[in-house]
Amino acid sequence: MKKVLALVLACMLLIAAIPAAFAEEKVTLNVWSFTNELEGMIEKYYKPSHPDVEITYTLYPTDGGEYTSHVDTLLAADATAADAPDIFTLEAAFVKKYVDSDWTAGLLDIGFEEADFATCIPAMVQIGSNEAGVQKALAWQSTPGALMYRADLAEKYLGITTPEEFQEKVADWDTFMETAEELKDASEGACKMFCATGDIWNAYQYNREAGWVVDGKLNIDDNLYDYLDLLKTAEEDDLYAKGTAWSETWFAGMNGTNEILCYLLPTWGLHYTLKPNCVPGASGDMSDEELQKLSDENNGTFGLWRMVAGPVGYSWGGTWVGANAAKVAEADDAKKAAIKEFIRFFTLDEDFLYTYAKDVNDFVSNNTVVQKILDEGGTPNPFLGGQDHYAIFAEAANLANGAIMSRYDETINGLWDSLVTQPYIKGEKELDECIDEFKAQVATQITDITVE
Repeated sequence: MKKVLALVLACMLLIAAIPAAFAEEKVTLNVWSFTNELEGMIEKYYKPSHPDVEITYTLYPTDGGEYTSHVDTLLAADATAADAPDIFTLEAAFVKKYVDSDWTAGLLDIGFEEADFATCIPAMVQIGSNEAGVQKALAWQSTPGALMYRADLAEKYLGITTPEEFQEKVADWDTFMETAEELKDASEGACKMFCATGDIWNAYQYNREAGWVVDGKLNIDDNLYDYLDLLKTAEEDDLYAKGTAWSETWFAGMNGTNEILCYLLPTWGLHYTLKPNCVPGASGDMSDEELQKLSDENNGTFGLWRMVAGPVGYSWGGTWVGANAAKVAEADDAKKAAIKEFIRFFTLDEDFLYTYAKDVNDFVSNNTVVQKILDEGGTPNPFLGGQDHYAIFAEAANLANGAIMSRYDETINGLWDSLVTQPYIKGEKELDECIDEFKAQVATQITDITVE
């Protein structure tokens, strides 16, 4: 009888536990991205501290617009579909398209408060908000830009031996161009000041007084005419290598095959572009020791680069995290809390941001964390001869104006380059003709703004 009673009690306890077990089921989050960077961060940093959340990660590349095509197609068809993203990442080229749409949820609607964003780098907050100032997305990194230069070439042709001296030679754009002329004369044309027009573009466009669209009308900021004047001079006087970004010529200047003195690059440009291409055969997963050895054996440029602030503070790129508004609207409390916590952890959690920054040397989006790293001595970088890249990027981080960005930028930037910059600086067309064609194409391709 006792055995039967014990069995009955055990069954009753098991039945009573079933609802609790169901209540403790994991929350599943569908996360979409265009890069595997976040996937690695989830595995290393997020999962160990969030065992109650299951992540389904979907990766589509940005090549040919594949990522945005998939996002647009699925959200337009059924934003609440089981396989639709709960959370998706956005890059600089298209972040405004989504934060200005109804597809992204306001972060205050999922439990954030305005005070949560107080220590974030301002430009990254500005870019992640819509036209009405509603915060829709946040970034874990900030992408301030600086000027990287070859210290050996600066000494060889300009007699400069310190970054402080070099900064004086590029303190503003007029001085930058004077130095370019001096370099041309000293090297007899062998060494170019910079490689591609795109290297200059981001530094210029982030320093406009206003963006492409003001009060619903196309706006061509006066700063862009200065940009054209600079490039026209550089083209006619043969002051740059006349390459394009991501081309063979561009990388040849990084590995020392060609002599190119300067690159204007952001945080990711240092870590994931310049450094891995400092010597032929290098790769991004090599340690500093491996890169140094390969560079020494093959006459690469590891350790020959230095950084300065350059003519202006600017930003270039970035990755933001936002939430699918439709999924948020139908989410229960547990799901909504998980969505909020995912975004909070990667973009606001100071312990995570500090650990991540120390692990990979990426420049994070939180001024408190940045200052903590600087107070501890920064990040001496052997690729830069021991210079602290954090200190230099910190100078530019709070200078960039993210408020000038709009959802039209990707289209208009492309039209400006192809219809104005390139034909004008190469002498193929007069400026007035270029501007007229540019305006006509903007009016044709973007019908919801006024073009005068």
